[in-house]
Amino acid sequence: MSKILLILGITLIFIFSGCKQNNSTTPERKNIVEAVFASGNVITKNHYIVTSQTEGYLDKLLFNEGDSVKAGQSLFLIENESQAEQLDNAQANYEYSKSNAKDSSPVLEQLIAQKLQIKNKLETDSINFIRHQKLIKTAAVSKLDYEKAKLTYENSRQDLISVENQITDRKNILQLEVIKSKANLASQQNTSSFYEIASKVNGIILQINKTEGELIKRGEQVAEVGSGEFIAKLLIVEEDINKIKVGQEVFIELNTDKNKSYKAILSKVYPFFDSQEQSFIAEAKFTELVPKLISGTQLQANIKIKDKANALVIPTEFLLPGDFILSKNKQKVKVTVGIRTSEWVEILSGIDEISTLLLPN
Repeated sequence: MSKILLILGITLIFIFSGCKQNNSTTPERKNIVEAVFASGNVITKNHYIVTSQTEGYLDKLLFNEGDSVKAGQSLFLIENESQAEQLDNAQANYEYSKSNAKDSSPVLEQLIAQKLQIKNKLETDSINFIRHQKLIKTAAVSKLDYEKAKLTYENSRQDLISVENQITDRKNILQLEVIKSKANLASQQNTSSFYEIASKVNGIILQINKTEGELIKRGEQVAEVGSGEFIAKLLIVEEDINKIKVGQEVFIELNTDKNKSYKAILSKVYPFFDSQEQSFIAEAKFTELVPKLISGTQLQANIKIKDKANALVIPTEFLLPGDFILSKNKQKVKVTVGIRTSEWVEILSGIDEISTLLLPN
């Protein structure tokens, strides 16, 4: 029985010794780094949302996610039977109006033939009138015959002017029809182009949001295309935004490769709060090769704010609010702190390496 009590007593001594040791500490020297944590994902430097400018059913997908595309290449075809019919009608009307505007068209051909007849008649009437002008001087013809010849000539001349004006007016009307039908054709061609969605840049199809046969509405997102190098999009909480700046070193861990940390450099800090993300946004460029990098990969990052070698530090849990510590005499002592991390706090003044600190309750 006494042996059991002895063992129990020794065990309790170890337990209390352990508790005492865990409840107190002394400052120590460490290399410390202050960093801002950020979550985020991998994106391409340039990317845009592909939207539809018309409504219809997706007829055909010409590419898959991950495929490389060039600017101007068609990505999707939207069913457009009714639009194709309107385009054919517009093309036919344009060709018809161009044909009508030619001199050989039935409309103009009739007027031109009429002009030729009037012109021939005018030549005859002109010769006859000139002859009567000569004869009237010698009284070889009566004044009445002279006046008839003159009137006939003047009427023919007016008829020629009239038909020429008709031809000019008709040509203007027909040319106007050509212009109108050409504009309508261009409009229909432009509308038809909406049914063929093309890429605006050289890049990679990051995401496709629709499947063949699915209804697409005007302005709806169909896909996302990215181009350029891969970068890290970082979400920064409000209390940390003033700590970061372009050029700071970033250490990134990808969810697809959690056993390795990749180096990057902070390349951009957006000067506004993103209400959709509920965070400030920053970007970081990788400074080393990252194999098999995929857009959209989730990540965690630490943005290095500052570091210090051989700093005097204490565990974070030993620091009281207002930057006080609890001495071994259970007295609050004011300290000046420097770098703070989730685990350690740098002590600039107030205590030294031989000070004993108690863990606050």
